[in-house]
Amino acid sequence: MSCLKDAIYRFTGSGSSYQYRLLLPVHQLIIPTVVYTLSWDLVGHIVHSTVLKLCKMRQSTKQSDKDNRRQAKDPLTENIWPELLAGTVHCFVADFSLLPLELIMNRLHLQGTRAIVDNVLDAQSVIPYQASYNNVQQCVEALIDSEGVPSFWKGCSALLLQYSTRLAVVHT
Repeated sequence: MSCLKDAIYRFTGSGSSYQYRLLLPVHQLIIPTVVYTLSWDLVGHIVHSTVLKLCKMRQSTKQSDKDNRRQAKDPLTENIWPELLAGTVHCFVADFSLLPLELIMNRLHLQGTRAIVDNVLDAQSVIPYQASYNNVQQCVEALIDSEGVPSFWKGCSALLLQYSTRLAVVHT
């Protein structure tokens, strides 16, 4: 039932309790979400096409060597592997380069909800997530003031582990 109350507040922008005043209305969340999604798609498309062009250039130089030796073509390495590699690389570059924007977007979406986070001091408990940002700029300033610029890349190690595993599976 409380989820319905949260949704109604996000759409109408009215609520009486302190918790509802922390929830940002949908119209304030749409712009950061759309900017993140469009940026991810743009960066991904540019990187994907660049990696595919590099793979095709590499294949064409190998093909000229194979023509001299007259060996049979392998459709797997010619067609599928470059697409898999390009997909992996474009997802990694887009995720890594937009990690700060994703963090800001997630913080804006989470504030005012009943979210909990791990307590990194004792590593055995959780604490409620409490923040009150009015807009993206205030969120960025608060993050820099309280946690510093490196905090924008929190979760980078998990991202590196995820994509190194993915690349290892694709490459083998």
